Amino acid sequence: MITVNEVMTTNVISLSPHDTVLKAADIMTKHNIRHIPVVSTKNQVVGIVSQRDVLRSGALSWSTDHKNENSGQQEIAEIMSKGTLSTHPKDSLRAAGLTLQKHKYGCLPVVENGLLVGIITDTDFVSVAINLIEEKDSLEEEEIEEIEKIQMD
Repeated sequence: MITVNEVMTTNVISLSPHDTVLKAADIMTKHNIRHIPVVSTKNQVVGIVSQRDVLRSGALSWSTDHKNENSGQQEIAEIMSKGTLSTHPKDSLRAAGLTLQKHKYGCLPVVENGLLVGIITDTDFVSVAINLIEEKDSLEEEEIEEIEKIQMD
C-alpha cells in the first residue's frame, strides 16, 4: 500500500487567518501554488484558501498586474474554506485520492496529532499517474524485446 507520506509535500507554506488576501495572492504567485492551508498559532488547520477563493474575493483579476488593493486587505478568515477534510500521513494514497475525487477538492492538508505536517494535491496525483504509466510502458517495452529475442532464436 502506498501511503500519503510517500507523496505529500512536507515543506508547507501556511497562512494565519489574520493574514491578508493580498498576501495569499502574492505567495501563490511567487511559489506557483494554488492552495494554502490556514493554521492557528498552534499549527492546527482551521481552513484552506485556494486561488479560486482569492480570485472570487476580487483581490486580483486574472492578471496579477491588476490587483485591487482594498479587497486585498481582507483577512483570509473571510474567504477561506472552513471545516476542510484532512488526511493522515499513514492513510492510503488511494483513500486520499478518493476523498479528493468525491468532494472535488484540489488538496488535502495532512494532519498528525492535530498538527499540519504536509499537504497533498491533485498535482501530486498526476505525478504518481505519470510515473505509473512510465513504469507500465517500460515493462511493455521489455516484454516486446524479450518476445522479439525469442522469435529470432
